[in-house]
Amino acid sequence: MSDIEASVEKYVATWAEPDPEIRRANLAELWAPNCVYSNAGTVYRGLEGIELAVTEAYDHFVPRGFGFRVARIDITQEAVRYQWEVFPVAGGEPTMIGTQVVVLDADGRMLRDHQFIDMAQAD
Repeated sequence: MSDIEASVEKYVATWAEPDPEIRRANLAELWAPNCVYSNAGTVYRGLEGIELAVTEAYDHFVPRGFGFRVARIDITQEAVRYQWEVFPVAGGEPTMIGTQVVVLDADGRMLRDHQFIDMAQAD
């Protein structure tokens, strides 16, 4: 597993991390300070914005019995595309699938992240 693949795995695992301090430390390690994450509805800027987005994902999915996992990672130069899944931790098929397209900075940290939903979860 490459360093970039390990970073993606750690980041997606952070979405389900119950300890806010560990989440914050992981994000500070993996993201550039001037980072931007965007999805269809919101743009999150800086480490505080990324932490807010991850906390929102945690609060929405984890208490309802869902986890997150990486399904695929593709790397080219300073760009990474990865697909993730939301799945019931008790077992079963993914209930939501998304793709992230990330641009890394010169140090290999996430700088720009764009999210696309491939299969939306029915609430």
